[in-house]
Amino acid sequence: MATKLLLLTGLLLYTFCGCGSKRANATHQPFTYSVQDISHPFYDLSRPVKVWNLPGLLKEVSGNAWVDENHLLLIEDLHPNLYLVRLEKEGIIEKTIPFAKQGDEKFDVEDVALAGNTAYALWSHGVIYEIEHWNSKPSVHRWETGLTKKNNTEGVCFDPVSHNLLIACKNKSGDEDQKKSSRAVYLFNLSSGKLKEEPFLLIHKKDLKDKENEVSNFYPSAGAGQPQTHDLYILSTKETKAMVVYSYEGKLKSFQLIDQKRIPQPEGISFSPNGDLYISTEGKHKEPSKVLEFHPLE
Repeated sequence: MATKLLLLTGLLLYTFCGCGSKRANATHQPFTYSVQDISHPFYDLSRPVKVWNLPGLLKEVSGNAWVDENHLLLIEDLHPNLYLVRLEKEGIIEKTIPFAKQGDEKFDVEDVALAGNTAYALWSHGVIYEIEHWNSKPSVHRWETGLTKKNNTEGVCFDPVSHNLLIACKNKSGDEDQKKSSRAVYLFNLSSGKLKEEPFLLIHKKDLKDKENEVSNFYPSAGAGQPQTHDLYILSTKETKAMVVYSYEGKLKSFQLIDQKRIPQPEGISFSPNGDLYISTEGKHKEPSKVLEFHPLE
């Protein structure tokens, strides 16, 4: 009897320790399944708490990053500059910080992220400009990620969990095993200067259904991590104006369409440390570009 008990105890310990070991050594793998209910919003995008018009120079605003309660760091498509904007009755450009020479090379600057005193600006051709001490004595380093203009890189955010960057592709996912309608988010390792080969996250068209059960195309235009939950929020602006929310592990949690009359071309997204959401939208026709602030739903 004692021998049997010893054998049973040993088997249980092996099973428990073995599972723990697998968890400890597990690596992030992108989920590819859908969920049953993704209609629950975490922010009501039809009810902004505040709205700021932006100056004409930022008509084609393409990204934003939260600096403090009175400032955002913005970029726009055509010029390789950072713009420190003070949010008052309207957005006022307080400072312009160039980070690359214009030259003959056409820039299409798509998004910006902040981590402490370092800013990261993303070019659509898969290039990242790391601007250290951006607000005092900028020092610029150019990273080649391995992604190209075929991927059309449009979204970048700093991942506080891994201390690396996440890059969203608007076009080709870069994963040959995926359908053309799938979109990918990749992790760029700042220590090694290399892109992780497997996507951090895959966005599948078949998963994104509205209330009428219609499937929507999705073209990532910006992304940001929610600081309290570490959920990843991603905007789409081409064809479908929408926002998706994925858990850090890759589970689809929310999909909501955006009213293009209120937010005609959502191109930038960021969060304050307390979870307030900031979306920037390009100007359309005679309407100026804007920044809208939203608070999380209870």
